[in-house]
Amino acid sequence: MKKILFCSAAFLALGVLASGSAKADRDILSKGNAQLWDLRIENKKAPGPFSKALAHYTMGIIYDNEGALEDAMAEYKTAISFDPKVSRLHSRLGVDYFLSEKIDKAVEEFKLAKSLDPADTKPHFLLALAYTALNSFDLAQKEYEEVVHLNPNDIAALGSLADLLVVEEKMAEALLVYEKLVEKEKNSSLLYFNSGVIYSRLGKLGQAIDAFNKAVNIEPNYLEAHIGLGVLYEMKNDLPNSIASFEKALKIDPLNIRAYYALGQLYYKAKRFNEAVHQYELLIKLNPKDPDAYIQWAGLYIKEKNFNAATVVLSNAYLEGIKDVDLYLALGYVYGEESKNDKALKFYTAALEMAPDDARIHFHLGVQYDKMKERFLAVKEFREAIRLDPKFSDAYNYLGYMFAEEGSNLDEAIVLVRKALEIEPENGAFLDSLGWAYFQKGDTSEAFVELKKAIKFEPNDPTIRDHLGDIYFKKGLRDKARGEWEKSLKIDPKQDKVREKLKKRR
Repeated sequence: MKKILFCSAAFLALGVLASGSAKADRDILSKGNAQLWDLRIENKKAPGPFSKALAHYTMGIIYDNEGALEDAMAEYKTAISFDPKVSRLHSRLGVDYFLSEKIDKAVEEFKLAKSLDPADTKPHFLLALAYTALNSFDLAQKEYEEVVHLNPNDIAALGSLADLLVVEEKMAEALLVYEKLVEKEKNSSLLYFNSGVIYSRLGKLGQAIDAFNKAVNIEPNYLEAHIGLGVLYEMKNDLPNSIASFEKALKIDPLNIRAYYALGQLYYKAKRFNEAVHQYELLIKLNPKDPDAYIQWAGLYIKEKNFNAATVVLSNAYLEGIKDVDLYLALGYVYGEESKNDKALKFYTAALEMAPDDARIHFHLGVQYDKMKERFLAVKEFREAIRLDPKFSDAYNYLGYMFAEEGSNLDEAIVLVRKALEIEPENGAFLDSLGWAYFQKGDTSEAFVELKKAIKFEPNDPTIRDHLGDIYFKKGLRDKARGEWEKSLKIDPKQDKVREKLKKRR
């Protein structure tokens, strides 16, 4: 019922719900009839259609005040039967139809009201609200535009039109309306904030930041604006300002979970590791049962290749009694990296029991079986992951690359990796897999084409450099091969196989 309540507030703002004195109620009737009614009252003529309509209209307002919509509507209908050309009587009846969730009937009454007094903005506004409730956004937009045409300074109509355009994803049009609103209401932090959101949706990050800054200048404790600034500064890779914005947000709301999460990642990016860890410690104190806090904290250690520390963090979550698929996946991963295969399988199996149709679990099981040299089981899990999620690009690529490394099923390997590339055409790792499959098949020329594409996307990937060296060597270009192997070893000095190639081919 939120939609109804929202519109009720809008109707009240328009002055079409019950309020005020009888004289005020007379005044909101259409101009011509209202003047005639006043004259007739002053002349104290015998009761006629006018006075009867006014009496029923007044009773309708009384019933509205009491929340008796059906009785109010009956009075308005009777009033209309005595004087059917009063625009506001139809508006009143339409509002009560709307509040009774009889939207189609409300639309009919608002249309009648509009036809009786085309210069009155209120029926247009009410029609726009009703069309919005019916999801007829184009019709609602036309009515709001008509209100603005009749009264360019109608802030309520401009605001509603802007919001509607946002709902319709017409961001450029919405922005034009918001710019008009900001010009008329220069001290509205909300308008600047909304403008900032639209600027960011349009990719105009500088203007979005400027709008959010204006919002916080007007309202220093505007939490959402500080968070918005934090997000935008991070998108521009401005870590100091991003951190400062989220820190301000946290001062305003010390329990803001989003700010803790953001600062944990930002401090890590800024190489402030201990501060990053502290954010997750605070998060867990706020909610010891939040699996994501443990997972993200462990993720910091995983990035540092400190799998033992990651295991400790995730194990603490497990000891808290948290049962969560992502937690079990993370535990399976870190135990796998530590070559604790039994424990890795234990947690992957536990995850699978919770979510047997989760393609990610089958994929990670496939990776684990591949590490354990259980080829049949690995292939089975990768195929299951693909069956469950036909858009799982990593599963296609991993299985294809596994075949390529083995030198088996090379035609299928090429098909699998090409499917991965249909989903992510600019993925350097996938292009490398395709090139390597062609190389293993003996098609050096095609392999070279794909690996040259791969290196453009991943110039610092040691595996691609190594593979490119192999192709150059196969082509007889020994100096170029050596150059690629040396680059590969410089990126990752722990590659014993690459070092061996360089020794053998001096």
